[in-house]
Amino acid sequence: MGEQASCRRTSINLQHLKGLIQEETFKPKQRWSWWRLCYQLRIGKPATQVLSRLRLAQWLQHVGARGLARWLFNGLALRFGVYVGPRTTIGEGLHFPHPISVVIGDRLVLGERCRLYQQVTLAGAPKGQAPFPRLGNDVVVYPGAKVVGKGRVGNNVIIGANALVNQPFGDDVVLAGVPARVINTMR
Repeated sequence: MGEQASCRRTSINLQHLKGLIQEETFKPKQRWSWWRLCYQLRIGKPATQVLSRLRLAQWLQHVGARGLARWLFNGLALRFGVYVGPRTTIGEGLHFPHPISVVIGDRLVLGERCRLYQQVTLAGAPKGQAPFPRLGNDVVVYPGAKVVGKGRVGNNVIIGANALVNQPFGDDVVLAGVPARVINTMR
């Protein structure tokens, strides 16, 4: 599967949190500030609100403030319909163009620069396997797609709308159908 997303837990310190939020939610020339983060959390676009809350919740989980983290994770689920397992590792550059009804199960590893559209389901890690790499780097998952069971994809993959990925696939492919199959390669 090429270079799969790393399975090791990455520590999120305050500088890493600031860098993630700066990259994913602030405009390129905006400088970091706690006021700007508060604005994004409360008044920003839905996609930036979701990403800011998600990253803040992950950081709080890491530093041991599990109650506040749980409150933010539950707020994501209630307000936007976005469920993210608290023990999931997500690489830099995550993007939700339409953050509605997205489920990212627990104990998963998602690579860098993933783009998840609405109604996407990434099922939690299979029993006995933790953490479980589900998506590689530079993966686009279009609306309604599901990645379940032993399903995982490598780097530079496109998963078409309403596809059901239930087996492993490699790098540089376009997947579609139920169950998913390779319909094109990107080489």
